[in-house]
Amino acid sequence: MPQDHQHIIQKARKGVSFLFIHLPKTEKWLHVLVLSWVLWQLLLSFGMHVHANTPLAAITVIDKLHIYGGLGLLVLTIIFFSIVISRRKVADLYPWLSGNLTGLKADISTLLSRKLPEAAPGGLAATIEGLGLLALLLAVFTGLLWYSAISLGLSISPDLLAIHKTSVGAIEVYFYGHGTFAFLHLLTWWLAKR
Repeated sequence: MPQDHQHIIQKARKGVSFLFIHLPKTEKWLHVLVLSWVLWQLLLSFGMHVHANTPLAAITVIDKLHIYGGLGLLVLTIIFFSIVISRRKVADLYPWLSGNLTGLKADISTLLSRKLPEAAPGGLAATIEGLGLLALLLAVFTGLLWYSAISLGLSISPDLLAIHKTSVGAIEVYFYGHGTFAFLHLLTWWLAKR
């Protein structure tokens, strides 16, 4: 039994390596760090009770952990985005900007035939990655703007909080969707290795 357990762990490690096979080592670690940090932020947000009329003096320890964690995530996100953009072309992550939707159409066709498309520049996976990066940038920047506004006592802070919460909703959708497709790719790989 212990040998079976170790075999499963080794196979799981190989599967996770398979998911990140095309990424440079630095990007793999940044990916894991951003993923962990976003998960931490989402978990903290479940314990938060900040509303449009919450004064700065009523911010709790959990709220502060989320705020300062968000400021750290802002720095990490800028680094991550910069590294991804320096390695890939903007047209790979945002193919609609160049008008080249060939890869997207091919990947959607593959999905409609009940198969998972391989990751390719300008394809569905790259486009979703690009949208996820934009959603993350939006979430961290709107969080920073809200925190700055509430700290300065600006009347716009409730609006910025609403925008921030909406952008975090986009991150949650991306987080769960991205995780689901990663799991499906891992499952497909696992079953092929039987």
